[in-house]
Amino acid sequence: MQCSNCGQQTEEGKFCTNCGAQLPNDEYAAAADPTINTNDVHPQSQEKYQEQTSYQSNEAVDKLKTAGANFGHFFVTLVKSPSEAKKANSNDLISSIATIVIFSLLIALGYHLSISTIPTGFFGGPSISFFDSFVLPLIEFIILFVLVAALTFAGVKFAAQALTFTDVLAKYGAYLIPFLLLFAVGFLFALVDLTSLSALFILISVLGTLLIAPTLILLEQPAVGFDRIYVLLGIYFISLLVFGFFIQSFIESILSTLLGGMFGGY
Repeated sequence: MQCSNCGQQTEEGKFCTNCGAQLPNDEYAAAADPTINTNDVHPQSQEKYQEQTSYQSNEAVDKLKTAGANFGHFFVTLVKSPSEAKKANSNDLISSIATIVIFSLLIALGYHLSISTIPTGFFGGPSISFFDSFVLPLIEFIILFVLVAALTFAGVKFAAQALTFTDVLAKYGAYLIPFLLLFAVGFLFALVDLTSLSALFILISVLGTLLIAPTLILLEQPAVGFDRIYVLLGIYFISLLVFGFFIQSFIESILSTLLGGMFGGY
């Protein structure tokens, strides 16, 4: 190799045999000389990168498996004993959010199937889009459930109870399990045209998410702040008011589609 100090050829090593200057090491030479392939200097670097990528991928899969197993245990436990929801805390947050999303999916699917049966006009009038009949209700009900949980948390603070927002959201999702099952039964009754039973089960389910679940959370701990009766009345009023706006928007969508079906050809 060539010494960078005196320019003479010298044997490989730490010092030049001609002038005694220190010679650059392989890593420095590779960085200084663009013609040197770093993969040749470190042939295992690519393998290490692949191993790291594979490890990260496996870690993500393991986390998904763990979350799925936790949700399965969470769901089965609360189906068997709904009162165990009072033990839910921030550690059950992911399972509770999954419950809220599943509940919203079921509601959105029911709304989509209902509105899809409306005729689109005698002469091919426009029909409601998939976004308006499924995606939008899905998003709106997720927001509604989170909003009710937020109102419950506000009530917890007014009552001066020792719960964090993640605790309240986890408990709210846990208390939704029996009402999710009621809604699923009502959904099945609707599919077989048992309209009265379907409406009854769905009504109880919806009232449970808006009124009963917040009540159960507020009753778990003694209140040292505002009286829980007044706190719950405030939660009921705001929750029903917001729910009324949601229902109004859905009814307007149905009426719009129905009128479009009747007069779409004129």
